[in-house]
Amino acid sequence: MSDRKRVEIDTVDRKLLIELLKDSRVSLRKLAEEMNVSPATLHNRLFRLVQEGVIKGFTALIDYSKLGYSLTSIIMAKVDGKHLVEFEREIANLDNVIAVYDIVGEYDVAVIAKFRSVEDLDNFLKSLLKNPKVERTHTSIVLNVVKEDPRIKIV
Repeated sequence: MSDRKRVEIDTVDRKLLIELLKDSRVSLRKLAEEMNVSPATLHNRLFRLVQEGVIKGFTALIDYSKLGYSLTSIIMAKVDGKHLVEFEREIANLDNVIAVYDIVGEYDVAVIAKFRSVEDLDNFLKSLLKNPKVERTHTSIVLNVVKEDPRIKIV
């Protein structure tokens, strides 16, 4: 579980992360000027944060509903314990899936997925239920997105 190793960061790292969360396309030179550190320092800090796995990648925040993915579902799955990890890996690789959580409680896995139509969701669920590793599922459809943002405030 080396992924879960806590990485110590200082105020420069924290400020760098906060600014990258606002705009990952920000110029390091401009940011270094604002933070009163050298561009080389920020470059080295950024490289270290990537190497340590704190920064997993750089990407755009997309409003998927504007691309036709107007249906979001939360799918809870009860999975045969012997095949749990294998199932989680399989489902994590499916195109519509944006998150997979290994959870405790009545269900073993929570899946967040986006679809263009009810028919697409229906086909997804039917293929899921054909999987012999899946014992049962419970699906909720999101009616209204109040907040959807993978970024949290870094303190």
